[in-house]
Amino acid sequence: MPLFALLFIIDWLVFADLRAFRQKLPRFASLSFGIFWWTPVSLLLVFLVGSVVVSLTHWPDWLRIYLPGVAVIALVSKTALFVGLLPSYAFRLLALFPFGKQSFIPGFFRRAGIFFRNTGIALSVLVFALMILGSTWGVYRFRVTETEVGIRNLPPELEGLRIVQLSDIHLGSWVSAKPLARAVSLVQGLNPDLVVFTGDMVNYSTAEVQGFEEVLAGIRAPLGVYAILGNHDYGDYTSWRNQADKEKNLTDMEIFYKKIGWNLLRNQSVIILKDSAEFLLSGVENWSATNRFRKYGDMQKTLQGAEIQSLNILLSHDPTHWDAEVKIKYPWFDLTLSGHTHGMQMGIDFSGIHWSPAKFLYEEWGGLYSSQGRTPDEDGYLYVNAGLGHIGYPGRIGIRPEISLLILKNIQEY
Repeated sequence: MPLFALLFIIDWLVFADLRAFRQKLPRFASLSFGIFWWTPVSLLLVFLVGSVVVSLTHWPDWLRIYLPGVAVIALVSKTALFVGLLPSYAFRLLALFPFGKQSFIPGFFRRAGIFFRNTGIALSVLVFALMILGSTWGVYRFRVTETEVGIRNLPPELEGLRIVQLSDIHLGSWVSAKPLARAVSLVQGLNPDLVVFTGDMVNYSTAEVQGFEEVLAGIRAPLGVYAILGNHDYGDYTSWRNQADKEKNLTDMEIFYKKIGWNLLRNQSVIILKDSAEFLLSGVENWSATNRFRKYGDMQKTLQGAEIQSLNILLSHDPTHWDAEVKIKYPWFDLTLSGHTHGMQMGIDFSGIHWSPAKFLYEEWGGLYSSQGRTPDEDGYLYVNAGLGHIGYPGRIGIRPEISLLILKNIQEY
């Protein structure tokens, strides 16, 4: 609701700024413009209030996906217009001071205001066009990223181990299984030894998996497919009639994973054998360093009875866990795999430029990060997958849906 209030204020300020433009329109056109202008914020309010009155699990798919999606596209575009207008607001404020009333200054301020208003309109149109393009063309442009990860003293049997990571599928945002089938085909074409999924299979409830079971069951790997839960998988973002229904939702999620043949790790660790070498794979439940997300993860429980191996991998949905706890208390994990950020579904990632507004929320938001040798014989890495699906904004701009291929290489001890 605070975010809604901020968006409403921005809407009102820009609408007031366009008063002169509206006055030039015929009465019917001005009225139509007003209705069109206030529709997006109204749709967002309907979504927020409606999700409390009627559980999102009972909403039709198209309404649950596109009602907030249309609102987000329009509101972000209008926010771009507001950003373009900010300098003109500053000029108007300066005009109130004595020096701003000198003979030549009012005219300058007026011309500057017109320039920035036109700049804001151009920026808004550009953002709107990009968001439409991202929701029609970019949303399912899957990208396979290949990254070599050097592990100190990696056993020869694990040299070249191929791990495919998926994350944040968010099935509640898919209206068809056909694009997902293409992604599964890409995964299998990478010949993975191991496939891992780092959480957020759904948006609001396990009911969203219906119709996707057969496609996801097509993901197979010699060493198995392992998964953890993300913050969206617990049913925390929808209303339930009672606690029993919410608990059943999580039980249904466990049944779903068994049905498709994936191994769900809930604060658990397993030893995986490849040839004659063993490695540790640990899966912790959602653990966030921020108060925005409930903490279900328990590393002590996850590692109970587990023994450190020559290779140790941790699955943890939220990358803030790595800095806040893993690097400090469990520095022997060679590789932590996370998702959660989506790369905010927009940014720049080409020609060596790797940027997203997600960086303002997460220190590690996408790609490979190194702890740079916490001790002479301990090097740890974090890989943050940008996610395969989407939520909120039904699209992707610049940050494409990702399938990560991580290939392990040996680093010899000096």
